[in-house]
Order: sequence, then structure tokens, then C-alpha cells
Amino acid sequence: MTPLLLVLQLLAALLSVQAQNTYIVGGIYQQLQAYGSVRMLNATGFNGPSSDSSAIGVVYRVADNTDLDAFVAFSPPFVRFTVVLSFAMFTPSVLESLRNSNKLAGVIVVQQLDPAFAAPTSDSPDAAFPQFPHSLYANDSSPPYAWNPKGNGIMYKAFDFPIFVMPKNPNDLTWQQTVGTLLKTADYNVERKYQTYPLYAIELNQFMFASHDASVCLRRGWCYPAGATSIWSTFSQNLTQNNDRKLVVVTAQADANGFFQDFTNAAATTVSGYVTLLAAAQALSENQKAVAALPSDILFTLFSSESFGFAGSQRFVNDISAPFTCKQEPKSINDSSASCGYPGAQCQNPCHISTDFKDIAFDRIKAIIEVNQVSGLGLAPNVLDAGNVNMYLHVDDASDQATLDLVKLFTESGGNGTVKVGGVSAKGDVNVKFNPAFSGTNRKLPPSSAMSFLAKKKIPAVVIGDFQSSFTNPYYNSIYDDGSQMTPAHYAAMCGVATQTARSVFQSAGGSATDAAQFSANCTLVADLFKCFTSNLTCSLFHSIYTGASVPYENQYPGYFDHSVAFTSTPAFMMYNFLANYTAYKRSASGGCDSSQRRPSCGSPNEICVANVCVASKASTHAAYGSGIEMDYGANKYVVVNAAKGTWVQSSFNSSNIRIRTFLVTSPQYQGMQVGVGIALTLVVTAATYYVQKFVDTKFK
Repeated sequence: MTPLLLVLQLLAALLSVQAQNTYIVGGIYQQLQAYGSVRMLNATGFNGPSSDSSAIGVVYRVADNTDLDAFVAFSPPFVRFTVVLSFAMFTPSVLESLRNSNKLAGVIVVQQLDPAFAAPTSDSPDAAFPQFPHSLYANDSSPPYAWNPKGNGIMYKAFDFPIFVMPKNPNDLTWQQTVGTLLKTADYNVERKYQTYPLYAIELNQFMFASHDASVCLRRGWCYPAGATSIWSTFSQNLTQNNDRKLVVVTAQADANGFFQDFTNAAATTVSGYVTLLAAAQALSENQKAVAALPSDILFTLFSSESFGFAGSQRFVNDISAPFTCKQEPKSINDSSASCGYPGAQCQNPCHISTDFKDIAFDRIKAIIEVNQVSGLGLAPNVLDAGNVNMYLHVDDASDQATLDLVKLFTESGGNGTVKVGGVSAKGDVNVKFNPAFSGTNRKLPPSSAMSFLAKKKIPAVVIGDFQSSFTNPYYNSIYDDGSQMTPAHYAAMCGVATQTARSVFQSAGGSATDAAQFSANCTLVADLFKCFTSNLTCSLFHSIYTGASVPYENQYPGYFDHSVAFTSTPAFMMYNFLANYTAYKRSASGGCDSSQRRPSCGSPNEICVANVCVASKASTHAAYGSGIEMDYGANKYVVVNAAKGTWVQSSFNSSNIRIRTFLVTSPQYQGMQVGVGIALTLVVTAATYYVQKFVDTKFK
């Protein structure tokens, strides 16, 4: 036999074995579609689920407290369980009870399987005072107020077992099949009372590399800073450090966080705020001549990664409030370096895609207006149907006259601080009324980007929200905050806020109340923007701006920061395009560029391609990751430089190794018997071999 023929035969044998293995595995296991939670770390430790490579347990359904009590009391020997849990039961105390049972292998949380797994009336994995350790009041001994009383803080707890989620997606056939399979396995085990074998078990596998804390994880190269890209723009063509024009900052948060990051929907939590800001910018763009004549400039900012220690706003404020020195200029227009991989970055060390932020003078900021949660989600249906929606203006110092004057721009302009939005509720109009949140008691500021500015300097600031004493949003940073509960009345509420924000910003920048009255937000645009951002990135509105979006949905989670990429998500890229379009001061002829590309060429560095048109705009980006982390350009690694600031990082993992599959298992006793029989047979065969060999040696010696 020739060597070549022998090699071919060996290859054929190996392929045959592989095919048989694949066939056998396919016959034993059934793959399920589920998603895990990413392990997060900061300077003090980590949170999130276990990073063990594999966990196997018999399927056990826990839909309510009765099921939980039965599980805790159930004590079969040598058995571990994978608990299928309803979201209503997904709380720290329940998970602790499951863990303390000493028989938990892992958890699968199911969103709305059947009536037994109905949606909870409220669900928030965040803290009662979100981001308190990095807030303006961090030096207080405890959070001054519970803005999010429904928050259970589960996002910030560590678990030594894997946790997966099966989200609701009734339009996805694969999802329906997966949920159906899981239901059948659970029902099968329930019918057998978890004792009559064989029973269905599930294997969970989501290995993550992260361990210890952010500093160790970054040093070992197992983590990346949690973050993305903030966006800012202005109508002014002459925004420079060298003039004495004041600045009015209008801001909103651009993304969010959640326990299951893949399903951070944040419809009411943050999308309502940034959609309202974009609508206010569009309203002001309708008369740029009047805006240009104002004695002060208007600066729009959309801060990313605020859920990670106000990372976007703190880094932005730090950079605009201190002199900037570029240590390494790019050698050419497409130059990049190992630690700053973005071609054409305006500074390689420190890495900045754009250094236009140098034109912003922090000391000239005269007012800050932040649009927070403004959808009205959580308000009683009869309130919305009656057409009356209250918005509240939160401040830090209710005795400061300049701050009170800023509040009055909202509460006294128009019809006594009320904006009428026509023809959307059951009774016709929706009246959006603006009120001081500090009437009676001043609870100061809720978690907001404005805090980052006020931590540096006292500046008049208001934060607009649909809540006075606590969040009305029952699903703050929850998987259930998906926009499905929104009605035309909610869009009208956002439209009313956009209108009043545009008018108040105009007045704050020096315009008259009479001239401000001309600005009104486009309510159809508000509704379309909201629907596109929350459920359909391929909608016609988005497609008219950017034709490259290929998937209908992307979550609102920022992901991990990457210096070599300007935008890590389509929602952020679309915010940038819309803001650039609304603040553009010059447009070229149509067809000047190809808007299906993320980085189309427009010839001039100040021009951006929007809807196949090159527009000149001051729109720019800014790095957004924890201000307690910096790049060590010598070692080409991120390092923790200030543990007291934001230091959140995200674990790296191999997505191809994420696996969840179900199969039938025999009882532990039967498995023990199999092992015992196997050992016995091995001993018998070994003994027989020994004596046969001894006999042969003696007989034929």
C-alpha cells in the first residue's frame, strides 16, 4: 500500500467518525436559543453570573412562590437542577433561595411563556438610586433619595451559577420553537414529579475570561472598557475658544444598561429622551437665521455609557475643562497607530477621532437643559386619556436665582407653561404642563448627565422628567421597556416636551418669548423616530438617511469601547446623522456621496454624507468610557488610574462556545449502577487477561 493511499484511508476514517459523532450528538441533544448575561467588573470586583464553562441540571419550573417553596423542600440525592424561572420571580432574594438549596446548576429566565409566566407589573434590575457612587451626591453617606423604588439592584450582584434568558419574540419562528421545546421539557418533568426517570436536563455553557477586578482583567487582556461614542453638535459655524459667546447645553443620554445586555431596549428609559432632543433640534433648524442671530450658542450633546459611572459626560467635561495637548499628530490623513487604530484620527496620543471639542469653553456654559425620561410611561391610562400630562423640572439648588429663571422659561412661557398637542388622545388634545419638581420638597437632581457639569462648577441646570418624586417608568432598564406599551398620547407627550424645550432653549440663548413661539416640534417625526429606534432600524425614515442598515433591531447597550471604530452600533450612527443633518449650515447638490457606507467621502473634513448629500456641520464624536480608565500608550493597554471614578469593563468571551441544549438523563442511581458495572467489568477483564496471559506463558514456555 502506497503512503498516499494510506493517508487517504486515514482521512476517510476520521471523517466517517466525525460524521457519526455529529449524528449521535444530534440524536441525543436538542439545541435551544437563549442568551446569557455578560460579566462586568470595576475597580472593586465583578458582578453578573458565573463564568464556569459548563453546568448541567434537570429542568425544574419555578413560576411562583409555591413552586419555589416546593423546590427548596425537594431533596433528591445527587441531583442538580436548571431552574426555568419567570421574570416575576427574577429577584435577588429568589436567586439567593435557589442558591442556598445547594442543588442549583443554573437559571433560565423566561419572558412571558404562558399565563404562568406573565409579565410583572414592574421590573427594574437597577439600583434604587442609579449610579449613586458616581453622582453629584456620592460623598453623602447614603443615597439621598430612592428615585427608582422598584429597582432591586440585581445588576450589581455576583452569582456563582450561569443565568440565561429566553426573550419574548412572537414573530420569530425559532423563538417559538425554542420556547415550545423548553415548555415541553418542563411539563414532561412536572408530570413525572421530577422523580420518575428519564428526565430532561439542560446544559448551559457560556465561559467568560474575566476574573478578579477591572485592573487585573485589563492587565491580563481579558476585558475591554465598557463604552462607546458620545455625539455633539451646534448650529454655530464659529464655535471657538477665542470668542466670548455663552453656551446653552442641551443634553440627553444616548444608551442604557440592563442585566441581559442583548435586550437593553430602554424605550422609556433613554430613547424617549434622545428622540425628544433630536425633535427639538429639528424644530430649531426650521429657522436657523433666527438661531444664528442669538447672542449665545446652542450645544447639543448625546452622552453614551452614562449607565457606567456617567462615563460619557464625565470624560467630555474633563476634556473641555482642561487644556488639551496632542502628543502625537497623525502623519497623514489615513494614519493610524497600534493604540489608536482609527485611520485619520486627529490625534494619535491621546487618541481622539476628532479634536473639535477644543473649541468648547467650559467656563462659558451658562445653562444646562437635560431631557430625561419624558414618555409618560407609567402614568395612569385615565390621565393620558384625559389629555393632561405633567412634566417636572428638577434642580440641584432651588434657592439659586439663575436656576429659578431657567425653570421659569418652561413654567411661564406659552399658556402658563402648557403646550397643547392636537388630536392624539381619546378626547382630542394632549396638554403637556411643566411644573417645578421642588414644590414643597427639593429632592435635588435625579441620576443625570448634568451632574458631571455641576461637579466641576455651579451652573444653572434643569432636568426634565415625567416624574416628580420617583420614576413613573415601571421598567427602568428592564427587558420589558421595549416600547410596546406606547400609544399616540405618549408620543404627544414627547412632542410637547420637544416643543417647549426648543422654545426655552431659544430664550435661554437670548431670544425673545415672542420669537420663541414660532418653534414647534414635528409630532409625526417624534413618533417615527421613536418607532424606528426601538423596533425597526430599516424603516423608511432611517433608510432615507442611511441605506446600510441590514437588521431591524439593535439593542441600546453601548458595548465595549474601541478606539478604532467611530460607531459600534447603528442607533448611535443614526443619532449622529440626524443631529448632523438638523444642525447643518450648508448642503451640496444631491448625489454627492454614497450614504450606504459608514465612512463615505465628502472631500472636506467638515462635511458629512447624509441621504446621499454632503452637508457641512459641526457634528462630532467623543470617546465615552470610564474616566477612571486611561490608555497606557507605551504598553498599548488600558489601565485603571482612579478607582474612585468610573472603571467599568466588560469580559471578553468566545461567542462560538455559548451553548444551551437539552437531553434526557437517567437517574443518579442508574448512572451509579452503570459506573459500578463498568468498573466491575473492567476488573473482570483485567483479571481474565492477567490469568490468560499467565496460562499462555506457562503452557508454551
